Amino acid sequence: MSKAVRLRCEYLANPVGVQTDRPRFSWEMEANTLSRRQVAYRIVVSENEADVLAGMGRMWDSGWVESTETFHQEYAGSPLLSGHRYYWAVSCLDQVGQLYQAEAAAYFDMGILSPDEWSARWIGADEAISAPIFRKVFRIAKAVKRATLCISGLGYFELYVNGGQIGDHVLVPNWTDYDNRHIEGLLYPFDDQTDKRVHYIQHSVADRLGQGENAIGIMLGNGFYNQTERTVEGKMRYGEPKLIMQLDIAYEDGTNDRIVSDSSWTCSSGPIVFNNVFYGEVYDARLEQAGWTEIGFDDSCWDRARLVRPPAGRLMAQMSPPDKRIGTIAPIFRFEVRPGVYVFDFGQNFSGWVRIRVQGKAGHKIKLRFAENVKASGELDPASCGGENQMQADTYILRGEGVEQYEPRFVWHGFRYAEVASYPGIPELADLDGIVVHASVESTGQFSCSEPLLNQVQSAYRWSQLTNLHGGVPSDCPHRERLGYTGDGHLTAEAAIYNFDMAALYTKWTHDIGDAQNKQTGFVPHTAPFNGGGGGVAWGSAYILMPWTMYRMYGDKRILAEHFEGMKKWINYLGTRNNGGYLVEFEEPDSWFLGDWCIPETNELPAVLVSTFYYAYTLNIMAQIAETLGAEEDSRRFKMRYRLVCDSFNEAFFDPESAAYSIGRQGADVFPLVLGCVPDGYDDRVWQRVLRYYRNEREGRLDTGIFGTSFLLELLSERGETDLALEMVMSKSFPGYGYMIDKGATTLWESWDGHDSHNHPMFGTVSAWFYKHVAGLALHPKAVAFRQVVFRPFRANRLSVASASIHTLVGNYAARWSRENNEAWECEIQIPPGGSAEVYLPLYSHGTRISEISERRKGVIWPPTDSSSSNTPHDGKMLEEEMVVIVLNSGQYKFQLSRA
Repeated sequence: MSKAVRLRCEYLANPVGVQTDRPRFSWEMEANTLSRRQVAYRIVVSENEADVLAGMGRMWDSGWVESTETFHQEYAGSPLLSGHRYYWAVSCLDQVGQLYQAEAAAYFDMGILSPDEWSARWIGADEAISAPIFRKVFRIAKAVKRATLCISGLGYFELYVNGGQIGDHVLVPNWTDYDNRHIEGLLYPFDDQTDKRVHYIQHSVADRLGQGENAIGIMLGNGFYNQTERTVEGKMRYGEPKLIMQLDIAYEDGTNDRIVSDSSWTCSSGPIVFNNVFYGEVYDARLEQAGWTEIGFDDSCWDRARLVRPPAGRLMAQMSPPDKRIGTIAPIFRFEVRPGVYVFDFGQNFSGWVRIRVQGKAGHKIKLRFAENVKASGELDPASCGGENQMQADTYILRGEGVEQYEPRFVWHGFRYAEVASYPGIPELADLDGIVVHASVESTGQFSCSEPLLNQVQSAYRWSQLTNLHGGVPSDCPHRERLGYTGDGHLTAEAAIYNFDMAALYTKWTHDIGDAQNKQTGFVPHTAPFNGGGGGVAWGSAYILMPWTMYRMYGDKRILAEHFEGMKKWINYLGTRNNGGYLVEFEEPDSWFLGDWCIPETNELPAVLVSTFYYAYTLNIMAQIAETLGAEEDSRRFKMRYRLVCDSFNEAFFDPESAAYSIGRQGADVFPLVLGCVPDGYDDRVWQRVLRYYRNEREGRLDTGIFGTSFLLELLSERGETDLALEMVMSKSFPGYGYMIDKGATTLWESWDGHDSHNHPMFGTVSAWFYKHVAGLALHPKAVAFRQVVFRPFRANRLSVASASIHTLVGNYAARWSRENNEAWECEIQIPPGGSAEVYLPLYSHGTRISEISERRKGVIWPPTDSSSSNTPHDGKMLEEEMVVIVLNSGQYKFQLSRA
């Protein structure tokens, strides 16, 4: 059956709170026949669902548009109104006239488009209250047609209407650079506030309201808004907890009403007496006020809410995925380390918290502490999580009424082991649940192969990446720092996109980076939001690399245009960081100016080499961005500067006699090969030196940090050395991914030796390499948004099977290859409608020629039946470097390769 499926608006299914008056629509085609592609589409948009289903677009009817594009089609109809819901659907035609229609209408709810439409006020409570609770009662006398509630609570909030919690998300709103006017101790205090943002969440709550009295209850937590305990990178204190809420009610009779936060609300203290995202939560159940979120609760002794200073950031609807309770993990083992102190092993390093069940006397305190590792004695070892001085801990004080259950609200932890102290009796395994919490991104990719160790590395990466997604920010670790380090984030973006739907989250985080930039100098700090923490040029360059990645992987041209001027400021800033010439020799004072990070053993690679590499690397990308946006003069200027920087790079670091760059180790020779700047006539000599060094001197072991490792693995596979790269990945000797796994890692480590954090995704670039060079399924280098992929199977000779699938904006690609004892060779590929694949099938293996290649539908495709076409098999297949190259359109294909 032919259908239009996966209708999306701004990357999301039925989004609520769309913050643009020109939203973009995307869809996929579903077909059972081969070689299908869209040639025309029609979008209709109406406020009435029935109109859309009848094919009427009262807000917008695009008419039939000749186009092959199925994503980012921009709305061009009548003005959209804040708070209104609009329905839409799409119809498509393929090249043979087949009609594809959506089976159901999709919708999007508009957010509050203009700041002038906010009449609510920011309110707070007594500053001494850790997690204040607020309440408002109001009456409804008419039948409700529509009710839209918009709320922001800083740092975090929970919302209740008539006793029921609204939404299944936690730890919201997502973290932004709210307002840095009053932050103490920032390394780079910026004065410009024009681009700061504060997220609000929008809900449709008509079904939660009733005629008569209604009650709204809100609890606030500190989050990153009021965080002063960890001060290594500066105090994250923007002010006391505060909220703003606006409820717009449309009645069936055509009238409207609005309920807003103001000084008429009441507030009180609650049961949370301490909460800090780094340190934990203290919850006193004796202080609970039963029924405070419900109708009829007596709040006569509560205080009046205070009108407070609003944050400088502009209120913007949160479109990035919220954190959610994703699942549960049961502990696998319990051991008593001291009398009354028990440690539980959950068998997996993850982020979230523990839910505990307990029965005891009122006032009895139970303390839970968390760590990634344990000492030889079995006791917690918090060293990798910040040490004893930054211990993750929750305290629960019982109310003394039967079986009680507790889990924290406004904190999360990164851990594998949980310590329970002062439990009344002996806690059983069934008394604890590990609650996995992270951003609710959809899993869209899969990789597996015949080597269990590689599958374990892939699993460790996925756990690391997911459990470091909190608050719309890709963090470095979920326990000690929890910051959006830009170097870590851009480095793993490709791997994350191969595995998960990251479009909405990365859109938000790219805006965070733009917000963090110093608009006067162009400097981009090393973390976003917030700006604290150290790094170097490879970190700030995320401001170019993230938009470019979004364009390449998701076809998002708008994000390039929105940030183009900011990206140019960063490039111009780098041009001033020298002592004359084109090398990047320093950054801001006290900014660390790191080169590669976490190189094993002693890092001797000059930071100026890595920094200058990234200057040239991003200049090359900026030339492509400018060309994409039609800025031809900018493109020419960037290309010219790129060549000048490359010349300076060679002059400073290249030794023609030894054909080596700088120290000739720790990736020094890899960076110029990636950059494409090796002088004419020397490329093969430099490459052969790289091979000799890693094969002979390093004996197949890595010596690179987070940046060099990523480029090294890619370079090896691109130049036909996938097996050498595999040897490095699988090595169980230090350093290597196999070494981590052999030492019990369930998430990737920050450093090769494991002395630092045990949950850092920054070495996770290996996952993208698995997809592209082990399974052999990759975005075509000249394509955008997976309109075309490359499939190169059988490159890893030491494996017998590998497979991968990627759900893209075009649809789902899947590929699998198998080679049993080098006798029976098969490969399969699935291509969605509108997509295509350039397939490379080998003609030689281990010195033996492939005698025949056949496909289940097409029959024999090699050797060619026409002897006069010895280099060009039929159907446009080309012979290239002992490969048969076939371009395939949509469908499912299965090939068999027979050996001579």
